[in-house]
Amino acid sequence: MIVGYARVSTLEQNITTQLEILRDNGCEKTFTDIASGIREDRAGLNEMLSYLRRGDIILVYKIDRIFRSLKNMIELIEKFNEKGVLFKSLTEPAFDTTSANGKFIIQIFGAVAEFERNLISERTKSGLEGARKRKKLLGRPKGPSQGSIEKYQFAKHLYDNKNIPIDKACKQAGISKATFYRIEKR
Repeated sequence: MIVGYARVSTLEQNITTQLEILRDNGCEKTFTDIASGIREDRAGLNEMLSYLRRGDIILVYKIDRIFRSLKNMIELIEKFNEKGVLFKSLTEPAFDTTSANGKFIIQIFGAVAEFERNLISERTKSGLEGARKRKKLLGRPKGPSQGSIEKYQFAKHLYDNKNIPIDKACKQAGISKATFYRIEKR
């Protein structure tokens, strides 16, 4: 079965053109969303993913109607592959997993995305290693900051000397009661 997916970003945009083109290209069922492409949770897309069966072909007018980013494209194509579903864009013939060329292009994009993830991981590890060699403290600092200690002292002064209730003293000092008691415990 050929399943279509159409999306527009706002109510002011017209989805009719996409729907007509998808129908003219053999879509038997179409799912739609009116939502920004950056939104991860799109009801129509989720419904389509649940509906898909092995052997179905997903048809879109343009890839930016379904994919939010390169990473999102790779994730969705992997989901399609797991379900035994093919993907095709009408205006970008390179994105067509029904053909050998299309599958190859998608694999190249996947390889590029994986390469990018590996580079980021290597740079992060290298940066951490360099910081350790420079004896730089990593992670969250231990204990309260100097600013929190000063706020605690002010709140404690208000509580002890001005007979202001602890919650009001903390509020006036700009410190939470939890932080106040954590510092007091030390």
